[in-house]
Amino acid sequence: MVYDNNDTFAFGYRAIDDKVPTTSGVYTIFTSRRWLYVGESDDMKQSLFGHLNAPSKCLVRRGSLSFSFEVIPPEQRVNRQRALI
Repeated sequence: MVYDNNDTFAFGYRAIDDKVPTTSGVYTIFTSRRWLYVGESDDMKQSLFGHLNAPSKCLVRRGSLSFSFEVIPPEQRVNRQRALI
């Protein structure tokens, strides 16, 4: 499955605050080599800030991270997340 959004951003406070809407969608957190996390949320901005403020061990040990997202209606989110995984 191809990810529709080609925009990628450094995984940090400024990019999340500036770029991510407070709306329904799916998001990925990744390194230059692999996707580490594919999430879905009613509020992507809040969810990404949650990962930034309390990162899992997997995210902490990977170093420099990026993220991307797609705005997806609530009723399609879980299916889109599964397709990306």
